[in-house]
Amino acid sequence: MKVPFSWLSEFIQVEGLDPSRVAEELTLKSVETSISRWDFDLEGVVFAKVVEKKPHPTRRLYIYRVQAGESLYLQVVSADANLQVGKGVLLALPNAKVGSMCITQRDFEGVASQGMLLSARELGLEDQSEGVLVLEEYLKPGTSAYDLLGFGEFILEIEPTPNRGDLLSVKGLAREISALLGVKKKPREYPEFEEFGKLEIRLESRDCKRYRGAIIEGVKVKGSPLWLRKRLWQCGVKTINNIVDITNYVMLLEGQPLHAFDLKELNLPIVVRYAKEGETITTLMGSQKSLSAVNLLIADASKPLAIAGIVGGLDSSVKENTESILLESAYFEPYRIRKSAKHLALQTDSSYRFERSVDIEGVRTAQNLAIRLILELAGGTLTALGDAYSEPYEPKRVFLSLEKYRRYSGKDFDRQKISQTLSALEIPHKLMRCGVEALVPPHRSFDMQGDVDLIEELLRVEGYARVSPSTLKIPAKPSQVENITDKIRSLMVSKGFSEVITFSFEDAELYRLLSLPFPQIEVINPLNKSQRYMRTSLLPSLLRVCLENIRNYNYSMAVFEIGKVFLQEEELRLGFLMTGYSRLFPEEEYSPYYGLAILQDILRNYTEDFKSEASNVPFLHPKVQRAFYLGEEEIGYFGLLSPTLQDRLGIRHKVIVGELRLSHLKERHKSYKPITQYPPVIRDLTLLMDKEVSVDKLISHIRKKELVEDMKVFSLYTDPKLGEGKKSISFRLTFRSKEGTLSDQQVNKLMEEIVAELEENFGAKLR
Repeated sequence: MKVPFSWLSEFIQVEGLDPSRVAEELTLKSVETSISRWDFDLEGVVFAKVVEKKPHPTRRLYIYRVQAGESLYLQVVSADANLQVGKGVLLALPNAKVGSMCITQRDFEGVASQGMLLSARELGLEDQSEGVLVLEEYLKPGTSAYDLLGFGEFILEIEPTPNRGDLLSVKGLAREISALLGVKKKPREYPEFEEFGKLEIRLESRDCKRYRGAIIEGVKVKGSPLWLRKRLWQCGVKTINNIVDITNYVMLLEGQPLHAFDLKELNLPIVVRYAKEGETITTLMGSQKSLSAVNLLIADASKPLAIAGIVGGLDSSVKENTESILLESAYFEPYRIRKSAKHLALQTDSSYRFERSVDIEGVRTAQNLAIRLILELAGGTLTALGDAYSEPYEPKRVFLSLEKYRRYSGKDFDRQKISQTLSALEIPHKLMRCGVEALVPPHRSFDMQGDVDLIEELLRVEGYARVSPSTLKIPAKPSQVENITDKIRSLMVSKGFSEVITFSFEDAELYRLLSLPFPQIEVINPLNKSQRYMRTSLLPSLLRVCLENIRNYNYSMAVFEIGKVFLQEEELRLGFLMTGYSRLFPEEEYSPYYGLAILQDILRNYTEDFKSEASNVPFLHPKVQRAFYLGEEEIGYFGLLSPTLQDRLGIRHKVIVGELRLSHLKERHKSYKPITQYPPVIRDLTLLMDKEVSVDKLISHIRKKELVEDMKVFSLYTDPKLGEGKKSISFRLTFRSKEGTLSDQQVNKLMEEIVAELEENFGAKLR
């Protein structure tokens, strides 16, 4: 979505803000944002007024006399027959430059043309346009077209993740910038129009939570004023007429898609229902679409009018002779709109927003704003307004405890700062003695479900770079099953997974999509031509299982497979996939930490000294993935499926995947030792080292020392006073002997040996 930087000024104070800094802060803390200028090479082009029109004496052309200055009148020849006296145009004077064109005075069979009247396409405003660009406003002849069209404007272009539909508007983006940069908001008033008159609306599907319709009679369909068209051009939207342009303008401003129907083509009442098998509709683009029960429709008593949330029908669209309209504003379930759009292979600006959820309470305010603009720019009278809203929005209460915030963030619970952040994000809340209680606002109802979402909001606004890292420790439980494969199978089942068995044959489609190495072993006589390769990974097979479940309306699953892959030789692997909810009451989604704990359980039980590092697997989320090693050899990976890939596959929930090479696992001999009767000796050790030094390696080295029974990290400290690139780590070591009570001299000697070895091997020095 493109947003002109100056448009933000309707909601926040932008004076003094650097657009480049705004784009950088948004990218780091909220949404990927790029910045550019809306510009065009334009010199010598001015506003002019048509004062005379006559036909060319010999050709099918017209001679226009235009006023291009206070006392400057020029003669221009054009093929456009629709220009009328008194209209405004943009005139390229002789020697003007328009993009790659240089304009000169030309002769048309004895008639001199002192310039050129420009269309929207020639000005780079639209890809296609018919005739000369006509301006209805009265402006001073000779005004520079470059300034008039607003060229030179900074444009922010955002690419929000699927859960942040609230950013797909000028209003939402301004709210985000206000929170991130502490920019003051401007008060804003909306017009009020209440329900009245006779307009029957029937909601026959629960996938439409609200439908608000307004009938406006006596409108005049014509071109939009320049200020409106300019905003649409800057956002990359084609202008059509004043009614349609207003609906697009309000969608960009408020994030609420609207649609206008020609009232004379409707047979009321309005019905929101599922399509019937065999129904068809011709869309605004002129293509005919075959519909099925997966598609949600806006219909009247006899026929479909529009594919809900996606595109309107051609027959009921607003035309030049339209005199009365029905203006629609609604809320549709995101999952339904996405499924419908995927089924039709059709995505529009409207479906893009509905798929990511819109503000159900904004249905009213956005429509009221559009009604006022239509009455101002197209005339007419509002004769009826109906609002089908049987279940008003009830905000979910979320309580964030003081202790949980401290545990997750590693920061103190600053009440004033937390309240300021939530207020800036327009999240209603109440500070309490032991935490904060928030109400999920309607514009964030799609992605805010629990207290961890509140923590995420607070941390990202402050900046993740300010959060100190900490070591994750998850204990493993020993299995009681005899065989390694059976033990792992039993463990996975006990963790709530279902085992699946899939074919070893695969096609190349998912391998290309996942950027996996292409399978090299091909079956000469495959049963299915599309599945002729021997798989090299279990992940494509598990994704097919996931997609098949989703096609059958099962959106939550935890599945695993123990099967073979075929590289240079056969190899046994464990693969697993989790998505959706681990439980429904209360709702709780599968967490990446749950999958990570399972892999660590397996590796702790059946390997010696495994290690894990951040990885760079292309099909996984760049911030949520790990690779596991035995020595220098990689034995597995784990992570969250890339949001982009998840979106392309049409999976609504986060997808957690992992794969492990079982051939590297082996039974470990377990020996049980008696508990010593002698007391422990506990010593604290604080070391100064480079930030790049792995704390895991230090711990592994210390644990191998004789008489070290246990150790833990209890402090991690960084400060410029320590030295550039330095950190301080504090350990608590427990020494114990089976043969007698340890003396201070013995423990001191052990501590000296440990410090000397750590300094030699890791460059760590005693503080």
